[in-house]
Amino acid sequence: MENKVSYALYILQEPVQYLALSFMALMYAIKISQLLKKPFPPERAELKGDRVSGALHSLTNVLRPWDMESTSKHLYFYTEFMIFHVAVALTIGSTFLIPLAPQVMTPTVTAVFMLFMAAAFLIGLRRIYRRLTVPEIRIISTPDDYFAITLMTVFFGVGVVTMWLWIQGRPETGWMWLFFLMTTFFLIYVPFSKISHYVLYPFGRVNFGMIFGGRGILNRQNRNVTWDPK
Repeated sequence: MENKVSYALYILQEPVQYLALSFMALMYAIKISQLLKKPFPPERAELKGDRVSGALHSLTNVLRPWDMESTSKHLYFYTEFMIFHVAVALTIGSTFLIPLAPQVMTPTVTAVFMLFMAAAFLIGLRRIYRRLTVPEIRIISTPDDYFAITLMTVFFGVGVVTMWLWIQGRPETGWMWLFFLMTTFFLIYVPFSKISHYVLYPFGRVNFGMIFGGRGILNRQNRNVTWDPK
């Protein structure tokens, strides 16, 4: 469908989004440059494995739920995790497709996006409930945790309504305005919140994998190898 919207909504959907996206990219560039300047903790154990293979193994750990006790015993949590993050990707994608390639957002494609958003909305409600009721989760939760998951859940809910109205051929509604206003806020807020954990993830997993890979815990193909940490 054509994206026939007012000039004001066009400004919000494109120039404002580009500015907010540029700001987020700048904040991430600063954060990543700071992380790259930090040395990995020194390893003084004898080298018994492959550190590079260990790092790769650790990085791809999220794709192997059977390697983690929490997900191997509770596959539902892993399924929930995957659906939630696919919904995040699709929701972000929709904020680019709607203004730049509206013809891609056919009723069928939009319905798929809406289905994932609806599922993520329900998952978000469940996560909020768990944070409030499970003692071991509540004790480690910070105000940012509650704010972030609540905002994400609301964002998915708004996205569901917005996608439904888009299917009805209504590209400019109050819901569309709210959807893109929330998108703008997220682009500015995320670099300063725990939502940006995906930027820290590679650094933590590589460090973990190099240590345990080198010690032969993750990769044991190299045996009887000595290593002088100096």
